[in-house]
Amino acid sequence: MVRIAHFADTHVGYKQYNLDEREKDIYDALDEIGDKILEEHVDIVVHCGDLFDSPRPTPQAYRAFKRFLAKLDGKAKVFAVLGDHDRPKSRGVAPHVLFEDQMQILGVGGCAEHQQVKIGGRDVLIAGLSNLSRAYRPLLLEELKKLAGLQLNGALGVLLLHEGVDKFLPYEGAFELCLDEIPRNFGYVAMGHLHQRIKASVGEGELAYPGSSEIISRTEISGWQKSGKGFYVVDLEGDDVEVRDVNLECIRPQVEAKLTYAHLEIGLGELVKKLDGMTKLPLVHVVVEGKGVDRQGVHKTLTRALAGVALSFRPEVVEESEVRLPELRAGSFNVGQVIQDYFKDEKVAGLALELWRHLRVGESDEAERVADEYFEKVKAA
Repeated sequence: MVRIAHFADTHVGYKQYNLDEREKDIYDALDEIGDKILEEHVDIVVHCGDLFDSPRPTPQAYRAFKRFLAKLDGKAKVFAVLGDHDRPKSRGVAPHVLFEDQMQILGVGGCAEHQQVKIGGRDVLIAGLSNLSRAYRPLLLEELKKLAGLQLNGALGVLLLHEGVDKFLPYEGAFELCLDEIPRNFGYVAMGHLHQRIKASVGEGELAYPGSSEIISRTEISGWQKSGKGFYVVDLEGDDVEVRDVNLECIRPQVEAKLTYAHLEIGLGELVKKLDGMTKLPLVHVVVEGKGVDRQGVHKTLTRALAGVALSFRPEVVEESEVRLPELRAGSFNVGQVIQDYFKDEKVAGLALELWRHLRVGESDEAERVADEYFEKVKAA
């Protein structure tokens, strides 16, 4: 049997809401992953993209990953592909190259690569293709066809990708691949890019997203509450593939609360009781609904009530007088198609769609980062 640890979207160096504590939370998650990988006695470690939050990591981010590799101390072979966050701009060099003596980076520059290793007498073929954006979809499909034509000759096949797949995304234009375009000759397809945990069958093999290792965005809170955050341990033996969740204990809680302005003090009292005793001070996302809301007063009240029980809070005020769109059933409104029709240009539409995804939940810092990355690409072109 060959045992693999599969993780992705660690975003090392990310500082949510510009909080130093949130940057440290990312490092804590990476440290715990290293500890749990050692406990599982894995043979191979695969990281499927967005190892770093930026192609130019801070010294602290480099140090955190160096500590992770030192913890593994060569006890497992390490493979990775680049994600859209840590893929270098233009002709830049991926930050991973500083660790190329300890890990193998696959499929850089739009060319799929594979390598065969022997584990406990079994041949394992590890193939990978680093992230290609939707604009390079024809190249992506061409490279995947090459991988689909590989003859494994009895070797266990593992494929590493960092792409969005149509089946798991709610709107058109947000994905790079269709599920039926994934090669069928691999026993395990290790994915990155989507931050929720997902498992699906592909041919006779299994495909899985382990999700992000920490809560990177408010949109991930419900998924974390249902499935936790962490990584997968994958056991491969012949045609049998077993994918098992490993959850992290260090995740900082994030809580969403909706309060009415007319009963703000009562609602806050109940919220404070809910937050009391959490292992880490939580991040709290508070929506206050009402009429004639004193926004400054609400902020002061929240600050006073949540001091000492929350790391930080993110307030949102919704006035009763504000015009609100009716809730739409899933599938009844194709946001991606509307944006595509409006902008015509596929790249601009893709930018608008990603900005919409973040701004609709108040993630202005993430939207700003996306916009900055887009204009860096435009300047480099």
